[in-house]
Amino acid sequence: MQLKQLLQLHSGPLATVLFYESTGKLLALSDRYSIKPTPDLLREMEQMLGQDTVKIR
Repeated sequence: MQLKQLLQLHSGPLATVLFYESTGKLLALSDRYSIKPTPDLLREMEQMLGQDTVKIR
């Protein structure tokens, strides 16, 4: 499963922003990828992206 598919499966009110450490750039995703940050979603994202890579603010 791709990240965008995962985000769409957990749609909700919270905007999603990606931070690229290598370049220091932020990328705000469209409202289409706004999420409801459930424990299941966070766990799946960390499995996909790596441990301690997902932050909720």
